Amino acid sequence: MTVLSIAFYYYCSFFSLHASSSLVCHAFQLSNTFRYKRDRSSSTIIRERGSITLSPSSSLSSSISISQELLEEVKKKEEEEEDNDDKIINLVQKLEEKSNNYSTNNEDESSNDRFKSLIGLYEVSYIKSKRQRDNPVGGKWTRKNSIAQKLLRTRRTFQHILPANTTTLVRNYYNLSNAAESIGESINVISLEAFWGWIRLTVILRGDAIPLTLQERTNTSRVIQPLTSRAVKALFDPPRIVLGKTGKFFNINVGPTTSVLLDTLYCDEYLRIGMGGTSGTRFVFKRCLEAKDEDEAKEFIPLLNRRPTSKRKALSVLGTLFTTGLYVSIIRRNALLRVTGGILGLLSFLLGSLIATSTGGIEQGDRSVEFRKEETI
Repeated sequence: MTVLSIAFYYYCSFFSLHASSSLVCHAFQLSNTFRYKRDRSSSTIIRERGSITLSPSSSLSSSISISQELLEEVKKKEEEEEDNDDKIINLVQKLEEKSNNYSTNNEDESSNDRFKSLIGLYEVSYIKSKRQRDNPVGGKWTRKNSIAQKLLRTRRTFQHILPANTTTLVRNYYNLSNAAESIGESINVISLEAFWGWIRLTVILRGDAIPLTLQERTNTSRVIQPLTSRAVKALFDPPRIVLGKTGKFFNINVGPTTSVLLDTLYCDEYLRIGMGGTSGTRFVFKRCLEAKDEDEAKEFIPLLNRRPTSKRKALSVLGTLFTTGLYVSIIRRNALLRVTGGILGLLSFLLGSLIATSTGGIEQGDRSVEFRKEETI
């Protein structure tokens, strides 16, 4: 039993990870997300979207009304009250048309102010893919017939846009061709749970948002249609897999790096409408404005801030545990020790095999992997 105790202690101490430097929390003060000006000559509140100023007199109130109606229809869809895809798409198209009327393509591309109104915490509320088998949010983790969905329940899905280098994990892409300065960080979060919340698994994709050049936005051999000046290329790190609510015992990066093109077709203080640059998939992202939503949207912060275990170290620890378990199950005469050693060895082998071969949930044939490889050529 002493051998097993030492092995268990060795396992825990390797996977207990010390917290690294804290995140820049003030970057999450969403009060800076929106800038308002009050006209003293009237009580009209004017909201600035990049270099475009909107007000009720320029049909902002109409757009807000449509966006509120859209969120109501999306809520009905989520609650499975009715099949209202056609109505949702119609409302999305109306908002896109109104946004086009403001000629966002005429914004000053020498300034990154056009991206400021996009900053915020968002929940993925609605997805409409052009291809039936596409699963643009979550990959293997959220696909209905996957093993993950048979064992776990999807709790929340988020897609945040944060100010540049909020997490202090920003990469240097200046060695890449046509690389521009990052205008923000894109954080995709999949929160899953089992046994009524006793088991929590969080998958985090952190990436740097790089503005697309005019040539990249209009390259129809890559993009599904010419994109707006708010289109970005999100260069994602390998997926971060975190077990538990704190991530103390299992927090690791596994899988490939990826590159995704995302355009913003409409944005206001309640929602953001996005489009996959290569797929044409439409997304409705709802801002996390209520206290509960905002708290859950920020759950990823301490998890991402915790230093992850390297893949090599994880496999080394699990290999040691496997060897120890195998030794105990064969050499020891005590039946209980042999059974315990066998279980320890088997679990270590299975977990090690999973880590060694895992894609982090990225599906086979995902084009974002190939796109990222092209970035480094």
